[in-house]
Amino acid sequence: MKQNEDNRPHSGVFLQSREWSFFQEATGVQVERVDAGHREIAVMRMFLPFGLHYAYAPRVSVTEKELDALVRHARKERAVFFRFEPIGRQEAVGRGLRKVRDNQPSTTRIIDLTLSEDELLAEMKQKTRYNIRLAARRGVTVAEAEGIWGARKFLTLLEKTKERQAFTVHTPSYYETLLDLLAPAGERPNPKKCEARLLVARFRGKVRAANIVISCGDTVTYLHGASSEKDKEVMAPHLLQWMTMRWAKKEGFRFYDLWGVAPPETPEHPLAGVTRFKEGFGGGLLTYPGTFEITLRPFWYVLILLHRAFR
Repeated sequence: MKQNEDNRPHSGVFLQSREWSFFQEATGVQVERVDAGHREIAVMRMFLPFGLHYAYAPRVSVTEKELDALVRHARKERAVFFRFEPIGRQEAVGRGLRKVRDNQPSTTRIIDLTLSEDELLAEMKQKTRYNIRLAARRGVTVAEAEGIWGARKFLTLLEKTKERQAFTVHTPSYYETLLDLLAPAGERPNPKKCEARLLVARFRGKVRAANIVISCGDTVTYLHGASSEKDKEVMAPHLLQWMTMRWAKKEGFRFYDLWGVAPPETPEHPLAGVTRFKEGFGGGLLTYPGTFEITLRPFWYVLILLHRAFR
């Protein structure tokens, strides 16, 4: 797994971690850690109609030689195409690349946790600071939830959020497996491992918001969130985000990744609503080139495209 040698934020570092590969395998995805020369890169086998498959390397910085090795491996495995998400723009040119819809979000918002708490608050929008303080005054509390009880509370909230905001979610077993397999080994986070935590905000003893966060390397990522319409006036999600940021800062993490916002000037983007919420917490935008494909079996590639078009 490539580390942040230059101390700049890299979103999605956890996607190339061994722990994430184990989790993906537990959900039924075949993952192979391919020797690309000087390091291993996680490549997933993603199934297509007609018994076909494609190879997918999520969020990875690769040299030309490494990309050649990955493409050779995918071709050897009879993949219809190779899909990857380059970190650098120089990796997204030439080679017959075809830009496709994002797998992982290509634009995110990163918060610098090396700032003081006063500086972090000052970077937020005034309304967000107000909502955080309102939630604290109303008695909202934030704590980590563990075990199957916590997972089921999250799933109940997630189902309500899905109905309210009309977005797609994973199966319940996906989140349960995530929280089980990536559960922290100790009370303190281990930055050398990819760990998942469920943090909940309660009001009068009732869970009103819940977030799943992933810690890996120098970054904590807000990966999944859900909230209740009940008692929404107490602004539990705002305090939940702030207390998570404070926890991550206290534990020595350098960045807090809000994981996925709409690109600038795209008001109709599916993430437009959640983007407004995330913008309130400050930070800066981090944008990647996107998701690209390299065709390996042209006949079958065209057939898959036609299948998608007429499905």
